[in-house]
Amino acid sequence: MLNFFFKSYKTNIGLFLISFILFSNTINAQSKEFGGGIASFNYTGDLIRTYNITNQSVGVNLFYSRNFKEGFGAKLNFGAGRIKGSDQNPIDPQAQVRNAAFQDFITEISGVATYDFLDFRTERALVKFTPYLAAGVGFFLINRADKNADYSDIQLMIPFGGGIKYSLGPLWTLNFEFSARKLFYDYLDNISVEQITDKRNSDFQFGNWNDNDWYYFAGLSISYTFWGINCPVPLKK
Repeated sequence: MLNFFFKSYKTNIGLFLISFILFSNTINAQSKEFGGGIASFNYTGDLIRTYNITNQSVGVNLFYSRNFKEGFGAKLNFGAGRIKGSDQNPIDPQAQVRNAAFQDFITEISGVATYDFLDFRTERALVKFTPYLAAGVGFFLINRADKNADYSDIQLMIPFGGGIKYSLGPLWTLNFEFSARKLFYDYLDNISVEQITDKRNSDFQFGNWNDNDWYYFAGLSISYTFWGINCPVPLKK
């Protein structure tokens, strides 16, 4: 049943991303962008319960976006990098005994809708920047050889967040984004179910199986804009 579920939602996500690209190409967009830059990933779960900025891991980010009218846009995003967590600063005595850790490489792809609050690209713009919101759907792949349970390497995630865009000129834009990834499984840190205990056969709760893990993305990138040119309407004779 679980295998059927994983295959089903992975197929649906793939169809969504394909539809996302086709849909963005059929809309009369004002411009399109290609960009990339540095990224970082962070994690909260059974090992680290609250966001810790010192737990960042460096990665890369690439994206393609279409900018429509009235501030709306659509973006196809790719990211890759390391993600990690440990009981180095244990959250309770049980975590101190557990002494677990993980560090793995992940890749992600997502399609998101964006909304720019301010007009910062046109000649009428009063400012050179805008805050924006982004939300969508995607999936990530985690490359892990040693698993504590039977789960798929590809998992669904819901990205949502926002950032700031700053115009460096008619063609170049500086982007900063921070967003969270809502997950639907609890094995990002390879720790979850009650039955798993450490090698000393202690009987403490190894992980919280009722609380799914999260991870977070922060990226600083630069993009190049290709402006669309609308064909003039022919005059009637």
